Amino acid sequence: MELPGSGYFYALATLSMTFAGFSAIVIVLRQTVGQRLSPFHLLVTRLYIESGFWAAAFSMFPPLLALCDVPAVTVWRISSAAIALVLIAYGVTYPRRRRAIVKDTLPARRWVAITFASAAVIAGLIGNAVGFPYPSGPAPVAIAATWTLACGAIVFLLALGAFWDAEQDPPPRSDGRD
Repeated sequence: MELPGSGYFYALATLSMTFAGFSAIVIVLRQTVGQRLSPFHLLVTRLYIESGFWAAAFSMFPPLLALCDVPAVTVWRISSAAIALVLIAYGVTYPRRRRAIVKDTLPARRWVAITFASAAVIAGLIGNAVGFPYPSGPAPVAIAATWTLACGAIVFLLALGAFWDAEQDPPPRSDGRD
């Protein structure tokens, strides 16, 4: 059974894996020019690759369920619940995992923006999983997968200058702002 939006999910999965692969190439290029990977670089590298793989997995999960003859409405509900659980677990554990790699904190403005946008995506997934206040469908799943990839791409663009500049971590700001 072909699901609505399958083309988008396949294209997003391809783009996500391409992003993860491109990120790995950037890492190798940095090391090729003789610059070591600092804890900051390891953190952002991990974010790039994780966001690419998660976005690909989120995109491929609904078509996999459809191949197993799961009814379309159930595909969207199961996919939404599973992705919401992953995003919640990832968000809850991220600060601890970040502190294990780098000691400085994420600037407050970025933290708030990511948290609110992610909460909106998760709320949409939960609504889709329960079928209220709107009927279950592909849009919240597509938005969640796209948001996951977008997070990695945003971090990539914000950290690109620091990735090529110095061997050291960017200096933390004492005021907690960008």
